[in-house]
Amino acid sequence: MAHLDLRLAGAVGLGKLAGATSRGLRLGGGTTMPGDVARAIDPRVLSKLAASAALGTVLVTGTNGKTSTTAMLRAAISDAGWRVASNSSGSNLVYGLTAAAITRANLAGRLGIDWLILEVDELSAPQAVAELKPRGLVVLNVFRDQLDRSFEVDQVSERLATAVAGLPPTSFWVGNADDPRVASIGVARNGRAARPGLLFGIDDLRVAHAALPVVADARVCPLCRSELDYSRVYYAHCGVYHCRGCGFSRPEPQVRATNITTGGLDSVEVELVEKGVGVLVKLPVGGLYHAANVAAAFTAATAMGVSGERAGQALSSFQPAFGRSQLASWRGSQVRLLLTKNPAGLDANLRAVMELDTSPVVAIALNDGVADGRDISWIWDIDLERLAVSRPLDIVASGTRARDLALRLAYSGLGQARIRVCPQPEAALTALAEAAVPGTPAPALLTYTAMMEWHRLLVRSGAVDPFWAGA
Repeated sequence: MAHLDLRLAGAVGLGKLAGATSRGLRLGGGTTMPGDVARAIDPRVLSKLAASAALGTVLVTGTNGKTSTTAMLRAAISDAGWRVASNSSGSNLVYGLTAAAITRANLAGRLGIDWLILEVDELSAPQAVAELKPRGLVVLNVFRDQLDRSFEVDQVSERLATAVAGLPPTSFWVGNADDPRVASIGVARNGRAARPGLLFGIDDLRVAHAALPVVADARVCPLCRSELDYSRVYYAHCGVYHCRGCGFSRPEPQVRATNITTGGLDSVEVELVEKGVGVLVKLPVGGLYHAANVAAAFTAATAMGVSGERAGQALSSFQPAFGRSQLASWRGSQVRLLLTKNPAGLDANLRAVMELDTSPVVAIALNDGVADGRDISWIWDIDLERLAVSRPLDIVASGTRARDLALRLAYSGLGQARIRVCPQPEAALTALAEAAVPGTPAPALLTYTAMMEWHRLLVRSGAVDPFWAGA
């Protein structure tokens, strides 16, 4: 009979009780509190629980796309017949990772799964790697985000490089060849040995741009600080690049996303090519950035043992995570929730709305909560001027910093008559629904806490399920 770890059992039991209490008292979804309680009782609870996953743990990190990529990877691994647990609520600090594991564990500290797949905050990645000793790590991108918490992108890059360096020798890591800050992680520098990764990237001239956008965060080489030349750009600073100084350039990816066809904001079709073999994937979400996300999930799934054909089939049937192109009804109209938490995210979503959507009204909600970042000066770095010269378009400005946003929109050239200021979520949601066209979902671009507020309203109306329902 196996020895019972009483400390672990107590941590799991009281963690589960804390989660149930939080949900019962409607204090939240119990997606972090169980982790707080359990780690106070047994600081090694996460390591112990993860060790019971039969095949190991895979982490997904980066500034943008973690939740969607984790959902895609979870779909591919589950479809292959393996038992999977994940933090599908999106709570991705170590307390959230612990809470997700506790939800699945029995009182003996066993998860009863094959794979534990977790999205992890990029700043928490080194600690998560140290505690979990994962079989794999997926690094999506490095964008400017919450400067009052995440600091500059160079520091975030260094955290991610530390996480990769801390992986067990037999583990794999998946990286974005199109992002020079990610691709450079595998290169030897500063006394750190080279650790090549399994790389993915977009390879389709039809969807490329010739120049960097205003919000690009990688204009210089991460190795020698010389200027980078870009021959093509897909989104933000992700594309094909070459350093004028040291010669560092975009490495050849093992998995290429090509033949990309967008179907508005509702779908994107991608051919994923690995070792000369192509697999067609049609995602139920739109936007070029999802082509990169699905390539990342595909690369990780095949590294975990799923065949390319099987992974492609599963990825075509995955369901979007909450707040990531999620559709809902309000006052008889359809709205689409799009998480927009930093300059790269807002720029990519605006580009998608301008190029792929036909709605005559768009809501933008800007909050400055702790989870959003108190500094909202980044809205002046976004090319909002494109809204003034686009098709006739009205903007509902919402959130705790709605008036700052409205001022920025006015400076972009939008006339005052095209801007409606509704700081409160319900008023903004109603204004968006009233201006929507039947049959065309009206997009809402929301920072993190704004998205949670809108989501709570929709949950109360019965339009969507609670975000922790799939946790």
